[in-house]
Amino acid sequence: MKTINEDIKNGTFKQVYLLYGAESYLRNFYRKRLCDAAVPPEDTMNRGVFSGDAVKESEIIDLAETMPFFSERRLISLTDTGLFKNAAELLPDYIRKLPDYLILVFNESEVDKRSRMFKAVREAGYAAEFADQDEKTLSEWTARLLSKAGLKISQSDMHLFLSRTGPRMGN
Repeated sequence: MKTINEDIKNGTFKQVYLLYGAESYLRNFYRKRLCDAAVPPEDTMNRGVFSGDAVKESEIIDLAETMPFFSERRLISLTDTGLFKNAAELLPDYIRKLPDYLILVFNESEVDKRSRMFKAVREAGYAAEFADQDEKTLSEWTARLLSKAGLKISQSDMHLFLSRTGPRMGN
């Protein structure tokens, strides 16, 4: 997460990012921050969005080969494609030679770290795992949210709250 925050702050982006793991709230939060910093949300000409396992590798590559329109970057955001679980054939080799203007952001709940895709992303860019947070981290995060709203919570109430909501930040 520190690397992503620094990239956003400096405006220097890697060509490919993989955000993966069980904590979907954090994955989606950082995907949105990263995508919005790389290419403004209103620039729909230079943003491609793919979701689900029906996406074809050839479609991703075709869009990636399209030069950006009045912009220095083209962004392709891919969510839960299954490309890191199944045998991706074309993308692992393509990722190793991405065009300079392209930023790929993968947001996957499950990955196989032994796959060619995972290894290609790790070599060419940055892979960040977002695991469930421990109780201490969740307590601090929840207390900050409540504090911003002008509220406070006791330790015992926080423990009860977290026991009811579970380890996921989205809950």
